[in-house]
Amino acid sequence: MENSLRRVLVCEYVTGGALCNGPLPTDLMAEANAMVAALVGDLVALDGIHVTLCWDNRLAAPSFPAGRVTLFPVAPGEEPEARWRAAVALCDMVWPIAPESDGLLARVTALFRDTGRPVVACAPDAIALASSKTATAARLAAHGIATIPTVPFGAPPPPAARHVVKPDDGAGCLDTFIVDDIASWTPPHAGRWIVQPLIEGEACSLSMLVDDTGGVRLLGCNRQKVERGDGSFSFHGVDVGAMEHRRAAWEPLARAIAAAIPGLRGYVAVDLIDRPDDPDGNGPVVVEVNPRLSVGYSGLSRVLGWNPAGDILVLFHTRSADAGREDAHV
Repeated sequence: MENSLRRVLVCEYVTGGALCNGPLPTDLMAEANAMVAALVGDLVALDGIHVTLCWDNRLAAPSFPAGRVTLFPVAPGEEPEARWRAAVALCDMVWPIAPESDGLLARVTALFRDTGRPVVACAPDAIALASSKTATAARLAAHGIATIPTVPFGAPPPPAARHVVKPDDGAGCLDTFIVDDIASWTPPHAGRWIVQPLIEGEACSLSMLVDDTGGVRLLGCNRQKVERGDGSFSFHGVDVGAMEHRRAAWEPLARAIAAAIPGLRGYVAVDLIDRPDDPDGNGPVVVEVNPRLSVGYSGLSRVLGWNPAGDILVLFHTRSADAGREDAHV
């Protein structure tokens, strides 16, 4: 790690104080805590790195090595974005984590970029595209990548015995419904809903590291713990590395996705449905692209046997340093 990089700010949306003036979402807390624990654990394992962690002070303080992590509290009554800007001023780089829903990832990333600090995040155009399942499906299909046919709710649905309905910018399995009669179904609340055919197969995910040139290193081939209930799906975590036997089939897919969506950088997750035993010879089909840290990062360094956080930091810190040298010669 370069000597000029010492202090990294980690700001995860749910635990980092964004919701300090309202109720905490219990359905997202386990995933948020898992990502924070994994990322901060990897960062403090790097020589010379100190982490400042934005933290909603209503939550119990996390346990990290003494002297390597400083909590930056955000309390009820405070303005979260002002507190985050104050935290950034103390750091050399910021690593935000936020869901794509309601444009949150784009907004949080833009806020931190406006501070002038290097931000570990995909390019704005890539975030905007991947935040829409409709736009993502159209882009991937245009590049010959198998993806789920996706239409806005209310449009003629893709032919299928059963359909899946979810928000266009949803995260995880929240508000994801299995519908038998799409013609009579009504969304539970307002929003941009989409309709897809129900695809049978095994829920899986890719953990990929994308560099500045669009080169891809497939870090993890994972199995997702997704349960199908009475009319809905529920998410219960990820078995990281459980699908390594599919690496040879998935590596070309990872490269194709990165080529189809310029601006993906750093850690990127891809949800897919695997169909290795499909009698028609169909391979994996992409469900969505997550241009951010995902739950699949949790336990990744243990499975890999090396720490991916260092490679990701170098990617963004080096790019920022190069940009600064170019600006100095203008």
